Amino acid sequence: MTDEKGTARWRIIADLLRSDVVQDHYQPGQALPGEAFLASEYATSRPTIRKAIAQLVGEGLLTVAHGRGTFVRPTPDRRLILMGGSEREDLLSPTYDPAKQGWEHVTVASEAERTAGGVTPNSALFMIIEGSKADVLGVRRGRMSVYRYAYWQHTKTRARIHLCSYLLADQVATITGEGRGMEIDSEIEPEDYYAHLERTHGPLRWITSVHTQMPYGETYEDLNMEPIGTPLLLVRRLMLSKDGRPLEFTEIEAPGDRFEAAAASEHDQAGSDGQVSLRV
Repeated sequence: MTDEKGTARWRIIADLLRSDVVQDHYQPGQALPGEAFLASEYATSRPTIRKAIAQLVGEGLLTVAHGRGTFVRPTPDRRLILMGGSEREDLLSPTYDPAKQGWEHVTVASEAERTAGGVTPNSALFMIIEGSKADVLGVRRGRMSVYRYAYWQHTKTRARIHLCSYLLADQVATITGEGRGMEIDSEIEPEDYYAHLERTHGPLRWITSVHTQMPYGETYEDLNMEPIGTPLLLVRRLMLSKDGRPLEFTEIEAPGDRFEAAAASEHDQAGSDGQVSLRV
């Protein structure tokens, strides 16, 4: 059904409902009237109302609790991820304790599967670099990397983040042969990676960037995100040698409705109110 200008009726209703939500006619967490009431209010059918609601759910304004109704999505307090502090710690070192920043390790389903295959959180796994990761590190696809990962959960908010790192393997190990005949001999322990790189390629420097994308696959479940309409915040940190050569690529994935990123230099006193969640 369309109006005289050819606009689909559900789009008109979606615009009206969106305006009500944005202008706080419906408060965060408040239930919307039922489909039957809205259909009567807007003189339309329930399928049309359902389509309008689906549009706003996709935009992240509403959430549907099956059997309970449709609710205005609450806006949680965002916590800061501060970038570019005076010290860059190896967040994925086996000896790094996330508790000092208010976090704890957590195991998710996909992580449990990897662990069952012999990979434990914060351990070092040799892995071939493919796709965009190779482009970021400025190397050809097929180079070997040291891959590390972890899931952290904030002890107060229970929000989760995913951290992973790709470090060029030949910086911390000796690699001989190719293909199935490849042998890797590493005398550098994972907890000593940063100190070793500082000695051999320092002084080190970092470039940090931020962008967003929509989650896919198991990300919603792994990070306890709302199933629809929540963007993924990605904080990417590239470690460079003294001559500007990329050595390591670190990425932090966080729910976009729970976190935001800012420069540490602009928030020298941040944290006194407890809103800083991570310094990278």
